Amino acid sequence: MKSVMCRYRWATTAAVVSIISSAALSAATIVAQVKDRNGNAVPNAIVYATPIGVSAPAVKAGTSAQVEQVQMKYEPFVSVVQKGTQMRFPNKDRADHHVKVLSGPQLFEFQIYTRKEPAPVTLDKPGMLTLQCLLHNWMSAHIYVVDTPYFSKSSSTGSAVVQDLPAGEYEVHVTHPSVAFPGQVTPAMPQRIRLDSASTQLLDVKLDLVPRSEPRRRAVLDY
Repeated sequence: MKSVMCRYRWATTAAVVSIISSAALSAATIVAQVKDRNGNAVPNAIVYATPIGVSAPAVKAGTSAQVEQVQMKYEPFVSVVQKGTQMRFPNKDRADHHVKVLSGPQLFEFQIYTRKEPAPVTLDKPGMLTLQCLLHNWMSAHIYVVDTPYFSKSSSTGSAVVQDLPAGEYEVHVTHPSVAFPGQVTPAMPQRIRLDSASTQLLDVKLDLVPRSEPRRRAVLDY
């Protein structure tokens, strides 16, 4: 087992190093490793950097993302997009759904019939949106809308890589849907950093909690 774990860690590190090496040719990179209070990797953590003293580039025209309804689950469970992104909500289930934003800076809801898709929604207000299906109460999801193009989401290994940052000063934010107040993130966020061209900033982050599990997929007949 130790041999397997060593190979796994080496593979993970090698993948991150490969990403850093390619990104370092032209711009700076932030690599965050997020763990919970027990030292376990935390997936679905959001890492984003906001420039200080200059305006962040606006979202590119036509930028879109989606939260699917598939096998009675929102997928992905956690999303991060830049302000101005067109968000789609396709229903790939053989069942109706009723999407509602329970909390967040932008409230909307719509019923989505079997195998249908409503018109996209422009997410134009920064903050976290919490989604719920009013027909299937286990279906929930979170969308972070950030006013910067420099963002990432941690993988199953707890690593999040933010690439292509121009040199300058930034406020770096790290959060997670399970974080209820700022004191649950160490070091305290936001953290102010300066990045030089082609530099890499490593950041170890600990959440003083164990995040709740992501909802599982289900067959239509399960509900």
